[in-house]
Amino acid sequence: MTGRVGGARFGAAVASLALALLVAGPARAQEATGGAVGEAEDGIHVIVGPGASQLEPIAIPDALCFGASPKACGTVSDVLRRDMLLSFFLQVLPPRSYLADPAEGLSDIKWGDWGNIGARFLIKAEVRGQGSHTVEFRLYNVTQQKLIPVEQQSFKNVSDKDLRRVTHKFANGVMLALTGTAGVFDTRIAYAVKQGPGVKGIGVMDMDGANRSGLVGNGSINLLPSWGFGGVLYTSFKDGKPDLYFGTRKLSSDAGHYRKVAVSPDGSQMVASISYGGQSDLYLLGKDGKVIRNLTNSDADEVAPTFSPDGSKIAFVSSAAGGPQIYMMSVSGGGMTRLTHAGSYNYAPDWGKNGLIVFAGMEEGVSDIFTVTESGTMARLTQDQGINKDPSWSPDGRYIAFISSRREGTGLYLMSADGRYQYMVAKGGGYGNTAWER
Repeated sequence: MTGRVGGARFGAAVASLALALLVAGPARAQEATGGAVGEAEDGIHVIVGPGASQLEPIAIPDALCFGASPKACGTVSDVLRRDMLLSFFLQVLPPRSYLADPAEGLSDIKWGDWGNIGARFLIKAEVRGQGSHTVEFRLYNVTQQKLIPVEQQSFKNVSDKDLRRVTHKFANGVMLALTGTAGVFDTRIAYAVKQGPGVKGIGVMDMDGANRSGLVGNGSINLLPSWGFGGVLYTSFKDGKPDLYFGTRKLSSDAGHYRKVAVSPDGSQMVASISYGGQSDLYLLGKDGKVIRNLTNSDADEVAPTFSPDGSKIAFVSSAAGGPQIYMMSVSGGGMTRLTHAGSYNYAPDWGKNGLIVFAGMEEGVSDIFTVTESGTMARLTQDQGINKDPSWSPDGRYIAFISSRREGTGLYLMSADGRYQYMVAKGGGYGNTAWER
């Protein structure tokens, strides 16, 4: 990162960073219906960067149906293929290339038919019954011609509504069996979304972009969602100034202007950026939203806190160096350390389970995604791929959700932790402030 951003000064601007830059995004033609947005993107563009490891080929034939509706079986097949595609570990071979008999049984495997199309792995599924289903999955190593046990591969009394859930659970188990780390296909991503002129809502979607629904839509500006206490916290202008909410309950009760809040991993406390008529500082809050003490109390602006995985430290944005940079300090206060020394406008940090802090950096009007370690080592994840902002780690540290406006399309994307694979899961403008459930 080199150069300056049009000579922009941080100063007072950082106090409104969370309310302006972090929610800036392309206009979206959408009715204000409470936050349900867009349609799933079918034509996914996967970007493979230099040095990417080869994806493992896997075949996933259509689920076998025994008394179940074609729609139910189709749901299982579609969700399973999409999850495996999103694994960024497996390459789903196109069904039209399969040589095996479509009626081939769950355990009656003709290995040569699958090996001849280049499959290393094979997943088979079976759905039985109407209304209340029995769903069976099996994972095979075609090369070694053997079954690979998966922790959860048999499900009974499954309703149509729960077909996606049980398929995600099996997919999580596949990742555990193949990589040693369970998948997170059953997690959700919260986001802010433009619903109309001067109106923003909070929405939630499944990791794969499905089940998009409005969580908060009150005709006001709602933004900066974060997860904690089994739900979503956010900032709302419902009462005329930025206050902190959890669900429909307002947590803030003083004259402060509340912006981004972070909940500690153990759920015992929060840190929020609050201004009381001047610059923004970081404050420690109790679970009830009451301010316990000031953590920064400086002449600079501090915003966008995020907890370390062990809850002992926080990373945040500060103007102490004259422009927005990423800093770190103890959650008890003190020991403030600057982490980013490259770039002139770094913002929106999120600390992942893997120990890396992901953030966005803006130069000359273009925003890209980076990571930085506690020792200050930076890595760039996007470049020459449009405008990329608002990153958030998945709970396992394997993925980053972010907002991008690029040639392939504008919307909410996922990428691997190293940036090699990037995948649009929700198409459309107006998204911002991603927050992955964890």
